[in-house]
Amino acid sequence: MADPRTSFMVLEDAVTQAGLMLHKVLEGDALAAKNALAALVAKDGTNLAYLKLNPTSKALYVDSEVPGTKKRALGELAAGSSTIVLVTGANIVLTASKVYTAPQILVSCRRDALFQLIWNDNGAETIHAEVVVGSGQYTFSELFSGIEFTAGATGTQELKIKAKNFEALASLRAMLTVKEIT
Repeated sequence: MADPRTSFMVLEDAVTQAGLMLHKVLEGDALAAKNALAALVAKDGTNLAYLKLNPTSKALYVDSEVPGTKKRALGELAAGSSTIVLVTGANIVLTASKVYTAPQILVSCRRDALFQLIWNDNGAETIHAEVVVGSGQYTFSELFSGIEFTAGATGTQELKIKAKNFEALASLRAMLTVKEIT
């Protein structure tokens, strides 16, 4: 019969300076009366990675990328517009009763212009963001990770960018993306 292998001491008690062994623990085991180096890990491709906690709430951090379908629209008003009413530059038709999150915009104009990110819920328009571009910053892009809404169940459902020039007319360009998550 083979002799059991000797357990080597891998830790030292700070008070008594006695050597201590590590105990085997599995997920779900209570740590009381066990000397263990418990580690919670997740699989990251082919590697293991430690799970990270928010230091304030002690909640797990969650990846901001939620599964879903990205919708995208491009638009350009080549002649520009100086009317009082803003004109639509990019438009995404939304699916009724679906949840949408994290709209992203990329807008540009070589002259001073106003751009608005608008959700149209059956004729009721909600402005989610407003951007002014002009000399010094002709292009602006932003991911609005904090914006989430559920498209209405009836009528026209769309997310759009409306724009207008302030003084001189110039092309208004816009790109819009949004993620449909349910």
